[in-house]
Amino acid sequence: MANKVEVATQYVLFRLGNEEYAFDISAVKEIHELQQIAKVHRTPSYIEGVMNLRGKLVTVVDLRKRLGLQAAPAGDSSKIIVVEAPDAPVGFLVDEVTEVARFAPEAIEPPPSIVAEGVESEYILAIAKQGERLVTIIDPVKILQLSMDEQESGGRKHG
Repeated sequence: MANKVEVATQYVLFRLGNEEYAFDISAVKEIHELQQIAKVHRTPSYIEGVMNLRGKLVTVVDLRKRLGLQAAPAGDSSKIIVVEAPDAPVGFLVDEVTEVARFAPEAIEPPPSIVAEGVESEYILAIAKQGERLVTIIDPVKILQLSMDEQESGGRKHG
């Protein structure tokens, strides 16, 4: 069952390793420099901890770890993309935020069927093509929902 491709007007593009990803800009509350993150014990490995954002605690998720990519230390260009989740704001740690971009509707396609059949189909909305460049558009709220489902089922992944 293929997901319907929702076409947004603008996307926040970011890098994880050599790959480019994007969130619909309407999901993004703000983008922050990397700041102090307090570790929280007994949380899944992809949760870096919590940070204080103007008096509110924001859970920080390492998106590399969450997507099963090789972990890497945060660098000077690392950023935290804060999105409004159903319960509270959540920050995603990414290697670098590269730009805010628009994609023509014809440049956005559903993910290939091999991707659309796996767990990835839950959070991969589409693939945007710009020349030779491919950007995977993902749904940050779906990533969090899948994370919560894993926790509830006891299917914690250690990495």
